[in-house]
Amino acid sequence: MITLFHGTPRPNSQSRKVANYYDYLLGEKNVKHFFFTLENVDKTIFTDFYNTVPKNPQLVSIEEGILQPTTKYIFIIPEYNGSFPGTLKAFIDATDVKSCFHGKRACITGVAAGRAGNLRGIDQFSNILHHLKMEVMHLKLPLSAIDENIDANGNLINEEYKKMIDTQIDLFLKH
Repeated sequence: MITLFHGTPRPNSQSRKVANYYDYLLGEKNVKHFFFTLENVDKTIFTDFYNTVPKNPQLVSIEEGILQPTTKYIFIIPEYNGSFPGTLKAFIDATDVKSCFHGKRACITGVAAGRAGNLRGIDQFSNILHHLKMEVMHLKLPLSAIDENIDANGNLINEEYKKMIDTQIDLFLKH
């Protein structure tokens, strides 16, 4: 199973709009996938997971129903202060990383209002995924100046970005 993983709980984010485009494009390609966003995750998972017995029931459901069956992840991660959201790292830390991430494949797209497209966050997140024994695809997309590339209706309008995303998805599906 492929999981499109939107990596911030912030509602109405620009990265969510990019993730929506990925969701649309995967649908157009008839790729069976699941769209997962941290927007819908109980916020206590991010702070109250150390030595919690029993484990948060929503987290158990996410692990068993989404993360464990996933073989490939497409991560859409916004830039937060020159990196990626701490809530994304906290969420991963809360999971059973061996069953949810080890030996799986990932591709990453960074989203930023600035000019670098979250390059630092992409690199940092790649290192974490490598530590989790994941294979990270070489084509990582840094989407910069995102505010200028999404219209008032939340649609991605940059044709170059659309082509890059299409290429990334096609390569990842073969990977």
